[in-house]
Amino acid sequence: MKPVLLASTSLILIGALTMPAAAQDGSTDGELRQTTVTVTVQKRAENLRDVPVAVSAIDETLMDDLGLDEFSELARYVPGFEVQEQSPNNPGFVIRGITSDSGEANIEPRIAIFQDGVSLSRSRGSIVELFDLERVEVAKGPQPTLFGRGALIGGVNVIQAKPEFEFSGQATAGVGNYDERYLDGHVTGPLLGDKVAFRLAGRLRERDGYVESLNPAEEDFNSQDMKAVRASLAFEPSADLRFDLIANYQEDTPSGTSFKSKAFDPLPGRSSDPWEPANLNTFGDFLGGKKLGLDREVRSVTLLGNWQISDALSLSSITDWRDFDSLEVFDPDGFGLDLLIFAEDAKGEQLSQELRLNYDNGGRVRGFVGASYFDEEGEQGVPLTFDERSVQALLGGLIPAPDAPPASAFPAINLTAFLTDGTIIPLKPIHNEKFTNYGDTQAAEVFADGTVDVTDRLQLTAGLRYTTEDKTSGLNVQLLNGPSAVTGAGLFVQPTNGTISRSETFDDLTWRAAAKYELTDTVNLFANYARGRRPEVITASASAPAAGFAVLDAEIVDAYEAGLKGAFLGGDLNLDASVFYYDYTNFQSTRITDEGLIEPINAGDATAEGFEAQANWFVNDMLNLVASYGYNKARFETGSFDGNKLRLSPDHKAAVSARIILADGGFGELVLVPSYTWQSDVYFDNTEREAISQDAYGLMNLNVQLNLENGFGIEAYATNLLGEDYIIDAGNTGDGFGIPTFIAGQPIFYGARIRKSF
Repeated sequence: MKPVLLASTSLILIGALTMPAAAQDGSTDGELRQTTVTVTVQKRAENLRDVPVAVSAIDETLMDDLGLDEFSELARYVPGFEVQEQSPNNPGFVIRGITSDSGEANIEPRIAIFQDGVSLSRSRGSIVELFDLERVEVAKGPQPTLFGRGALIGGVNVIQAKPEFEFSGQATAGVGNYDERYLDGHVTGPLLGDKVAFRLAGRLRERDGYVESLNPAEEDFNSQDMKAVRASLAFEPSADLRFDLIANYQEDTPSGTSFKSKAFDPLPGRSSDPWEPANLNTFGDFLGGKKLGLDREVRSVTLLGNWQISDALSLSSITDWRDFDSLEVFDPDGFGLDLLIFAEDAKGEQLSQELRLNYDNGGRVRGFVGASYFDEEGEQGVPLTFDERSVQALLGGLIPAPDAPPASAFPAINLTAFLTDGTIIPLKPIHNEKFTNYGDTQAAEVFADGTVDVTDRLQLTAGLRYTTEDKTSGLNVQLLNGPSAVTGAGLFVQPTNGTISRSETFDDLTWRAAAKYELTDTVNLFANYARGRRPEVITASASAPAAGFAVLDAEIVDAYEAGLKGAFLGGDLNLDASVFYYDYTNFQSTRITDEGLIEPINAGDATAEGFEAQANWFVNDMLNLVASYGYNKARFETGSFDGNKLRLSPDHKAAVSARIILADGGFGELVLVPSYTWQSDVYFDNTEREAISQDAYGLMNLNVQLNLENGFGIEAYATNLLGEDYIIDAGNTGDGFGIPTFIAGQPIFYGARIRKSF
């Protein structure tokens, strides 16, 4: 089945061109109605077919059909887009081979997640719940004038549903295996006549962990525990002026992530497979007895303003404040020995303002000019606790796999350290260290972007953005209970004398150029070129802070793309295909130091080349098929990783789905939505080690819906229906100590939900 999927550009569920096939509003006509897909990626409402950019747009109807609640689920249906989610606090976003997953406060993302055009700049605050939306737009390739900061290789814009002046709403409740509890709903309507409207939406998702804990003090791992609420107001003092005020709050408190060792069994005779039970723990009253898991809060307030000044001119404003606060405790060694325990305490706060003047008089010229300001400060603190006896035994090769004895059973000689002067010192059962990195950025930008209709069929687009940034990086390293008995100094890090810092100012230009040619009234050819930039990094190593700060050069990408978008078979078949080539300079990667720390490095140059195709076919009034295939060859060209694949980047990716109306009558309609997603093998770091990889695999999902004419609906779903065993990550912090860990992917999930629209 897998070769067939790849060879035939299999049927997929992607929202790049569209899908919403049948409305779920209680309608019973049973007809699959094709709709025009409108996107705003170029800062104006356009038919997706007319946009000379590779963009996928997935609306809420499609997300409901497929049961997509998370970025990691949505990404399986978007070619060229991958999301790895260890936890809501630790995601990795990948577009066409390039990963953005750094948690350091002083490193910029390559791929920015946006809410209504506002950058969620820090990865620890970028996972937001996908509920009560208009759509999600995934723009691939550098978007310097469209998105700006953080969109070196693409941007993902989550467009939230806005208040409406007609009263309506929906409520959904569901249950499933692993004790799933699900609540979702929204209500909207007028508040003060035709001037003010409100919208209130929320979602709760809870599910027990799917990797059993053998430690009775810890919950089963990889659970879901999320609560999110959104309140918004719309104010329309006149037909030409509208403001939307949107407040979001999200709380995530899942259990610990199942970092599991394959070298050491969790208990004697128990399997070390990642999806089998795990024996993870904290010790030494770590952070006052904190259990493994995450406590994260994300808050934001956004004000959107749109003023139609005249028939040709409009002014748009985006004002935003947001912050996040997260504490995640994890066991990086992956087995039950009291060896080491880490946490990440991350905080971030940002304020941004964008003003954009738009011009469109319905003639041959349209575009916009604008300016923005961005102010952010954040920190990432990492407290570490070690049992020095276990560390010495591990590094000395004295802990035999697969069963590790407790530290109390080590021979007496392994419980002491010999310093250089011959002094014998007892090793400490508890040794505490902490390092904290800081980042502070103020950025100002001006930009312009315009399109000219050269002829009735040829359009040319160009844009330019200038950015200037004042950046400060800081580092503070502490030995919280004195020097290590093993080293006489730090064990994992070396102390600083207070906080050290360095400030620099950077500036640069980025740009894009694009062309669209209307081959026919329904088929367009397009080509584009864009220059993207990831700002310079000011960095210092916590393991060697005495070396001071270094500045890694800005990462530059030149991206070229050409393709076709069109409607065929009388509009029943939408096709989208493109080829692309990316050239990266000063690729900023990471490496594990001898001390096990992950530090940023300039890994040299890299390239990516590939092909993507998508299709959406309305076969008849009862059947809609969507298909896509993506090929992406992303490789390092120079440096220590020369010739290697880029991490988290499969060469091939495909998916398939159908929306089938099985029955249609006076009671409503019965709909079947099967889907299958597949990807080729992937490496989890840039070294191409087979031990740190995942073979090709596919996932089968099924959704059955009964949509009644009275507004009620019932659905049953199953994900990973075939019970595929796979991992979502490997290596991790334990890899720095020679004990890589592995995180299991989700097993079979199933459940049922009931909803009521009004």
